Amino acid sequence: MATSQPAAKKRATEAVPDASELVSFEHGAAGHQGISSNASGSLLIKPCVQAEIDFYESAKEHPLFQAHMPTFIGSLMQNDDEAESAETGASTNASAGPVVTDPTPGLIKRATWKPSGGKKLSTGLAIVLENTTHGFKHPNVLDVKLGARLWDDAAPGAKRKTLDDVAASTTSGSLGFRVAGMKVHLDGNGGDATEAPEPNVEIKNGAKSYNKHYGRTFDKDSVVDAFTTYLGGVTRNEASGGKVEFKKRHGALIAKRMIRELESIQYVLENQESRMYSASVLWVYEGDDEALEAGLKAEEEGDGKEEEDEEGDDHDDDDDEVVTQKVLEARLIDFAHAKWTPGEGPDENALHGIRSQIQILKGLVG
Repeated sequence: MATSQPAAKKRATEAVPDASELVSFEHGAAGHQGISSNASGSLLIKPCVQAEIDFYESAKEHPLFQAHMPTFIGSLMQNDDEAESAETGASTNASAGPVVTDPTPGLIKRATWKPSGGKKLSTGLAIVLENTTHGFKHPNVLDVKLGARLWDDAAPGAKRKTLDDVAASTTSGSLGFRVAGMKVHLDGNGGDATEAPEPNVEIKNGAKSYNKHYGRTFDKDSVVDAFTTYLGGVTRNEASGGKVEFKKRHGALIAKRMIRELESIQYVLENQESRMYSASVLWVYEGDDEALEAGLKAEEEGDGKEEEDEEGDDHDDDDDEVVTQKVLEARLIDFAHAKWTPGEGPDENALHGIRSQIQILKGLVG
């Protein structure tokens, strides 16, 4: 099931940040440009289209699905250019939902918002979400794009062909998913900055960042290497029949938790009628061993405290303000091409990628 953190309730009520709070977000894995965060790092401000805002809004009617999405805080709308809003169909009626009209027009201009393709996103809209990497000391991030079909019904023929060509030449076509990007904290098991350069990899600020071209180099048989890299590396013990041994102490634990998260997502998608094209599963786990140990300890203590709260009459709301050290988080993200499709059955396109990931990870943990 989706991981629940003590800070989740607090995040759900946070205010949309003021322009003066915005800083550049540096923990992305898939090359999305122009994403900002608030000063504390608890929220993300991401450029978007109205359709994505609408999907987040409508998800409250699908609570099981919503549990696997980032918490939706609100949205920002550029209000100094009425013409542009009219052209994009952006609503200025705040009563239609928790759409927050930005009181400071400079907010949109301060952030150089661009999508991953490099073309400027000029809708004048941004969505405000919980930052999934918040609560990690050194977040290891993996973005896995779902589906063999990557275009929605509104895509023109040329766009469909381009995306079909990408799918056919990558694991998107064969496995229903593709590694869209990855960022791994460097430690004793992960290498160091003095090693030979790798194609499509940049070493910066104590981490390796793997760009979108990295994931396109794999086929259905070799893509397991991306997951073993993300998990800190493995060796195969030939004396025990080639059994996988993880280099990181908690590599197997993280892999097993990833499987549980995927199985939970699988259950939801099998019991919902929706379609999402070019959406992703965003993985984050703690890359610092000491911090990870602290997160595991906090989980144990948290379980005990929950039992005490159930037995006692008092509850301290101030606990919600504490950001507990996290171990692993998983979220479905990127819903620009997503919709609910009652009567059309489960999203087998996305499910293909979920099931393939489960199979690969189960092959690692035995």
